[in-house]
Amino acid sequence: MKRVITIGVLLAAAANAGMAGEPAPKDDQAARIARLCKELGETEFGSQGACEQLIQIGAPAVPVLIGALKDPRPQARWWAVAALCNIAPEEGYAPVLKAIESDPNPLVRSTAVYYLRHYLKKAKKDVWPEVEKALADKDPEVGRWALRLMVEENYPDADRKLREILAGGSSALRSYALDHIRDMGDKGKAYLPLVRQLLSSEDPRLRYDVVAALVSLMDAGQLDFLRDTFRRDKDPAVKECCLRCITSIPTPPVECFDLYIEGMQSDNEKVREIAHRLVVKGFKQYFGFDPKGPLPMREIAIKKWQDWFAQNRAKLEWHPDLRKFLPQGTREKGPEKGKSAPPDAKESLLRRAWFAEHGLCPLAEDWLKPGLRTRSLLVWSPAFRQSWLSATGTEE
Repeated sequence: MKRVITIGVLLAAAANAGMAGEPAPKDDQAARIARLCKELGETEFGSQGACEQLIQIGAPAVPVLIGALKDPRPQARWWAVAALCNIAPEEGYAPVLKAIESDPNPLVRSTAVYYLRHYLKKAKKDVWPEVEKALADKDPEVGRWALRLMVEENYPDADRKLREILAGGSSALRSYALDHIRDMGDKGKAYLPLVRQLLSSEDPRLRYDVVAALVSLMDAGQLDFLRDTFRRDKDPAVKECCLRCITSIPTPPVECFDLYIEGMQSDNEKVREIAHRLVVKGFKQYFGFDPKGPLPMREIAIKKWQDWFAQNRAKLEWHPDLRKFLPQGTREKGPEKGKSAPPDAKESLLRRAWFAEHGLCPLAEDWLKPGLRTRSLLVWSPAFRQSWLSATGTEE
């Protein structure tokens, strides 16, 4: 995760380099370049400004940037290779390729291979042989960025490489390939036969990703597939994935309730916990099921769930915006189109407290329209998130 965030910051630095104005130099250019190259490794994210300025300086900074590729600090090297590739000088190409091949730090290698895109576009270099080599890097993260470059820059043989990876790549690289195939939408369906074969992999982490990919690519029969996989696969993580993928189905059939019940009846405590959490969220009911409790007590709670479902099944309808089933006519009527309902006083107070806690202007409360539940914001503050959930009844 750290690598993804860091390369994302590098991308932002590259984008900003062309927008910032050239600051007035306080020393001669050579001294300034040397100072900026030193700053590349000073702080984790403070190096971004130095990288941007070096890109602006351009050709005069190239010799020093090439030298910075030997800096003992990995952070200085990955910022240096990012700046060098953005400038894309001819004399910098060979040092960048050497970094891809032999730098001991995988993040430096990942940055170098992904930033070959600048040599592809600006210098019209044929970078693809080097990118293909990077797919076989000993660290799968490097292969991931090589594959991402191939997909984003329309590598002519991208289809062939994806098929080769699915047929014989490492588990990690196969998982990355599955991510790209999922993002391809309808075009990704051409890989369905190869993806299905991966269900027999010995790596449960890969099978987890395969299940998620198949559900996103299938046009029909997703619930039957999830049910069969849940029963056949013995790994708890894969079973958990089957349960989580139910709401990835565009319009899940109400019979998905039975799969949640199977999860609550599992011998694995974690699977029972996930199944219970998801059925509560998906059907907006609660019957006191304790995944850690004794079997007789769990069976009593499951019986209550089953009785409720039998009584309400015919009138349950799926609400795609809420991602849950509700009995017909029980959903609260929303505000008229184009109008906002007055916020609940308690919820409004909590929202204001959250913005105050994070130093935001009260006007930013417009980000959260009355009644909206935005979990992506709540997770930033666990304490506030809990108070929000308790006071507003928002579900996790």
